[in-house]
Amino acid sequence: MPHYQSVIFIDLDGTLIINPFESAIWPRLTQEIADQASIPAQEVYRLIEAEYRARQQDEAFDPIQSMDWDDIASVVASRLGVSVSANCVELVHHYASTHASTLEYAHEALSALTAPHRALVVATKGLARYQQPVLDALNLTPYFTAVITPDTHNGLKKHRRFFGDWPQQAIHAIMVGDLYDDDVRYPTQHGFKTIWKPPLARIPDDLHSLQPMERARSYSYQPDQIARPTAIILSLHELPQTVALLEQTDA
Repeated sequence: MPHYQSVIFIDLDGTLIINPFESAIWPRLTQEIADQASIPAQEVYRLIEAEYRARQQDEAFDPIQSMDWDDIASVVASRLGVSVSANCVELVHHYASTHASTLEYAHEALSALTAPHRALVVATKGLARYQQPVLDALNLTPYFTAVITPDTHNGLKKHRRFFGDWPQQAIHAIMVGDLYDDDVRYPTQHGFKTIWKPPLARIPDDLHSLQPMERARSYSYQPDQIARPTAIILSLHELPQTVALLEQTDA
């Protein structure tokens, strides 16, 4: 028997938070490699992104290692004939309280969602060693019943095992996130309802006045975006009411 009416899986980066990688960690790490290799830091970042994408697309690649930024940076540095001493885990702990932030209405939305009939579960593709220090620094950890990362179930969001047995513990499984593939396409394939929060600039002005579920029906999707979100929200301010409405629908 389900323990909850709903389990709400919530993404972190771009959905609830801005992590410290872009503003603090990558600049320091890429510059260290760039100085040794005598190439621009932007080129180092491009190589890191390329290695990350290659790992994501390789079904045979270990899911945990595919998200291991320290290993990715080390591999890129080695290919350039240099080494890297900066450690992403140490840098996350150092910068979490100064270079990470919550998005607008994050705390208010989570507080409004908190209820005995719901389990709020972080579902992030980032490894726990990078994400947990940020959750703690931003005082978000207490809102959540559990934190799911690739290293908890040796999977990514495209793998059903990533979510463990949480979907079976509730009548409704709802995924909330900003990325189409990770937070709409794959969760839809797993049978979840989905609430998509794309960048506001990607939502046409004429859709702003619509309700989230009507907005999802009216959005102009790309030809390859076959899976459709159950709802599209403009900001976290709309999240609590949208979840409440989805809990009342069987479709």
